[in-house]
Amino acid sequence: MTTVSGLPAYSEFVSHPEAAPPRPLKRWPFVLIIAIGALLVLAPIGTGMFPRAVKGEAMIDAFEPYMTRSSIDGYRHDLQVLDDARTNVLTLRQRGQEAGGYARVDQFVRDYPEIGDHMSGMLNAIDDNRGNYEKLAGVPPFGTLPWLFALPGVLLAAAGVLGFLRARAGRGSTVWRSIAGLAALGLLAVPLLGGLFPASPAAQPLIDDLRPILTRDEVRKVQGYFVTLVAADGELNSRYTADVRAAHPDADLTGITTLETRWQPMTSRFAALIGAMNDNVRNFDAVVALNESTRPLGFGAFRGLGFFYAVPGILLLAVTAAGLRSPSRVPARVAASRGTKVLGGERP
Repeated sequence: MTTVSGLPAYSEFVSHPEAAPPRPLKRWPFVLIIAIGALLVLAPIGTGMFPRAVKGEAMIDAFEPYMTRSSIDGYRHDLQVLDDARTNVLTLRQRGQEAGGYARVDQFVRDYPEIGDHMSGMLNAIDDNRGNYEKLAGVPPFGTLPWLFALPGVLLAAAGVLGFLRARAGRGSTVWRSIAGLAALGLLAVPLLGGLFPASPAAQPLIDDLRPILTRDEVRKVQGYFVTLVAADGELNSRYTADVRAAHPDADLTGITTLETRWQPMTSRFAALIGAMNDNVRNFDAVVALNESTRPLGFGAFRGLGFFYAVPGILLLAVTAAGLRSPSRVPARVAASRGTKVLGGERP
């Protein structure tokens, strides 16, 4: 079959529309995701949250045995036993039944009112904050909290970068949008399931009431009290009681003998408490420093702890829901109109 020379071919009259390059997607949502992710990583680093939170967790664990009703009642009973022993000594003196001089017992009689008042005040501060302590002890372990910022932050930064690159190329970003949404839900779950909102207000009064107690000077002072008590008990047990009984067999020594009966468990409990105080001075200082790290913003870090997770989570959900959409492809305009031109409609 021969082609008539000079006539245009059929293909010249038929257009073949081709897909144009996809439109670039909006990229600003991914920029926000990257920024939020970077902030979540940098915030715990900048505030020293990683080491400080670990120390806070150690302090909470260390004080657990001393923040119970039975423990506090036990210490109060021990103080009452000491007070009764002192009263017993004063009664013997008033009755002229004390024999000789006893320097260590004299110091105990002279110093115990201050010791008793000081120790009672410390126990009252602990007792007043049992509820606050229980709320804080019920949240996720403090050492994990900075990681619950940083790990979602790394995930968000990576999803934001990769999603940005796909959006710039006009390619779908459903996967990265979904990852950002899951990270947002995870951030919201931390305060809601971890009880951070009800626990956060408990931190400040606990810090305020423990601040006068957990210092090096305070620990040394309490250790000094303990030295006075040990010395007095030694003299009461070795000389005082025997001398009084020898001179006055009918003397009432009930308060002193009760102290002797309870002395070993009492000293063990006091030594444990003093040891816990001494071991946690630095831990407490770290907790205070962490709380003060946000003070330039007008509030303590623990007060805003739940919101530090919730606000980024809400923002991320809004961004992923409103800003990220699947790409659409639009056919390119071709020079010729769609369909087939009518032969002869335009002559060469």
